[in-house]
Amino acid sequence: MSQSDVQNLVVLLSNGQADLTVFPKLYDDAIAGLGGDDWLTNAVPIKFTEGSNAVNLPNTLLNIITIIYDDTVLSDLTLREMEALSNGNWRNAKGKPIAFTRESETVKSIETYPTPTQTSPLIIPVHGLPVGEDYQPGNGISIHSEWRKDAMPYLTLPLALKVLAREYYRESPHTDFAFAGLCDGLGSMILEALK
Repeated sequence: MSQSDVQNLVVLLSNGQADLTVFPKLYDDAIAGLGGDDWLTNAVPIKFTEGSNAVNLPNTLLNIITIIYDDTVLSDLTLREMEALSNGNWRNAKGKPIAFTRESETVKSIETYPTPTQTSPLIIPVHGLPVGEDYQPGNGISIHSEWRKDAMPYLTLPLALKVLAREYYRESPHTDFAFAGLCDGLGSMILEALK
């Protein structure tokens, strides 16, 4: 699905009232909302480095769904839980990671417990990235929702309705809170039915 498909549908449903100069911003907001609700997800390899518990995550990440290391889903813990789990020594522990925290790091990174004793091998995409036959023991994978410009074709209508809701909520000569609420509710109902 392309942004132009959504734009054409918005123009059609708004009977030409939609302001196309603000459409890109409204579209980006609607896409970010879909990404925040885990509609736009991706699985990508991440690198665990020997002797370092800091792991960088993809720049497009919005929400972490899960982190996998060597076929193990890592537990998402708070700093207090990490301290309790390791008797206050979690940053110095070494071994196969079993948990991570996002509280002590910058926005696009996590810290693992314990610190990995081997660096993740490089994934060479022969059959499909990053899972399947290309997956090697010791690999790290981030499964997360992300912000991106595209979405699956079945999201065209709900995305157009979400854009229309934003269009009619904003102050303009055609502001219509009732129609905006209808578009927002209908878009949410379609998304709920798609789950």
